[in-house]
Amino acid sequence: MAVYINVPVSTAVIEMNLDCKITGAYENGVLMITLDTRSQNVHQRLELSTKTPIHWGAEHSFEAQELSSLAWPIRYRVLTRDGYYLDPEGSRVHFTTWAHGIDSRRQVSWVLMRAAVLLVVMAGVGYRKAAWLLEQLFHVETSKSALCRWVDEMAEGLPSWAKIIEYLNQQQPIREGHFDEIFPRGTNKCVLVLKDEHGRILAMEEVDKRDEETVKCFLKRIKDLGLHFETFYIDGCKAYYNAIRAVFGEDIKIQYDYFHILQNAWRHLWKWARAHRRQIKESSGEVRTPWYKKKLEALAKSLWENRYLLFKAPERMNEEEKERLTEIVEADQKIGRLRAFLGGVWRIFDESRDEQEAKEALQALKQLPTDRNRPEQFEKVIGFLEEHFSWMTTYLKHEEVKRNSLAESGMRVLRRLEIEHDGFRSEKGWKNCLKIYQAVKYLGWSVYDGWTHSASPQPAIETG
Repeated sequence: MAVYINVPVSTAVIEMNLDCKITGAYENGVLMITLDTRSQNVHQRLELSTKTPIHWGAEHSFEAQELSSLAWPIRYRVLTRDGYYLDPEGSRVHFTTWAHGIDSRRQVSWVLMRAAVLLVVMAGVGYRKAAWLLEQLFHVETSKSALCRWVDEMAEGLPSWAKIIEYLNQQQPIREGHFDEIFPRGTNKCVLVLKDEHGRILAMEEVDKRDEETVKCFLKRIKDLGLHFETFYIDGCKAYYNAIRAVFGEDIKIQYDYFHILQNAWRHLWKWARAHRRQIKESSGEVRTPWYKKKLEALAKSLWENRYLLFKAPERMNEEEKERLTEIVEADQKIGRLRAFLGGVWRIFDESRDEQEAKEALQALKQLPTDRNRPEQFEKVIGFLEEHFSWMTTYLKHEEVKRNSLAESGMRVLRRLEIEHDGFRSEKGWKNCLKIYQAVKYLGWSVYDGWTHSASPQPAIETG
């Protein structure tokens, strides 16, 4: 049994074509909306004088898909006709009437195209899954190859990389550069990534190698855009440090990102902890006393199961984790010395109020007892801290400089963009994704509102 209800239907396409004759009907399981462009005010659309004669020719029709949240698909039937008029020189100018918001070549609405592109780029679900979701959720039939083309065409319709950065700088002045690199999955290419203090990813560039000259070329192009950087946040790459100094001068402030400081130091200590646990495991197989053998086996197992806990900061532990760590330290004095050493490293950056206090904390770290002969890995950490101490503590010399970089959050964004992404394996693929991401996140591009700084894609009008 069917219940008949009259319900008004409105879409972005309907709202943009109110000068057309619009009707709707349910046809063979489809909500068909007919847009008769033959009744539109052609003189107004073509910006012609009302006295200009229009000569009409053949009539055409085509259907276009639209997003539908109803139980049935929504389709447009667009009725058009050819025509021409004479320009002031007496030459014919041919045209075909059109409906705003519909791409006649692809036979879909602009809203549908933008929604599909956002699903692919922002959700990162991949072209095949996006095509499946469009069909299951919105009654849209499309293909992986069509979605690939839509992403490329949408990206090409956006301004250049340099123009987007200009808009971002006008929106919020850029004074800081958070600089890092990413290696896209499935490739061995290095991609340089620059983010600003507002959390916006500014630029990406694929390079063959991460050396000083290559990085300088990238930074010079950034500088030539007229940006006035005051601070850079980087990891321990000397090529970055030297290139920044060479391009922006000695007055530029450089901060060694705290995350990368700990990552580098912890990498050495992790090797020591792993070797120490392996030594205990081997010792358990050599002893002959049963109770001692079980004790060593239990300790080796505990060190393995709690290997990440050994490097966790106290303020991030819950009570149960603190109790477990206390038991491990009581059972193994060397782990106690490791924790004391870690605490000394944290103290340099967490408790120091100025550079002098940081130097004193570093000296205190060097005096901590470890073993009779300090393990090589501990010495490497101390050497690393001493070598880079000056730009590790820039934040203690300048109030406006922060300890942490935003670069890692940018890396996580890019990783999310490429997850299960069928087309994110080429330079063109990630550049297009980045442009669309910037337009959506920072510049107001959305499903219903296209690019606001330049003209949106216009319907095809044939002239000759």
